[in-house]
Amino acid sequence: MKVQQFTIYARSAGVEISSYEKRQDGRPIEGRISLRFFKMESKGQQFRFVAEPWEGFELFRRIKRVYREGGKETLTHKYESSNGEIVTKLTVEKYERNNKAGYAMSIKRGDDGINVSISDEHFLYAGELLRHLSLTQAWVEHSE
Repeated sequence: MKVQQFTIYARSAGVEISSYEKRQDGRPIEGRISLRFFKMESKGQQFRFVAEPWEGFELFRRIKRVYREGGKETLTHKYESSNGEIVTKLTVEKYERNNKAGYAMSIKRGDDGINVSISDEHFLYAGELLRHLSLTQAWVEHSE
């Protein structure tokens, strides 16, 4: 089986963008987009942000806007768990620090987060892949 996937590595972290299938008991399987952020140290922390196809397109739009205009854009997911409300924020940004400019994608859940700095080529390519996946992952499996 072939899976569409793109992984961006920074010094100590990375982000993997790929197609994903949402499976729930008693419900049809649906297409989604997975952004898996990870730290590369042994037993490193990782977070998965599962986006609906329209959210993948929205992330593409935000990446393009940040590339053109700078700044920061955030997409937020909230859900209830047995431990209370879980809030996950996925941010794309153009940064300028210590006379260096670049792009980054980051994820934050509670007090924990992972930041991945990205070259402009990879930043734009990630946006294009998200745009592509927003169309190819817009499906629901129906039983005959």
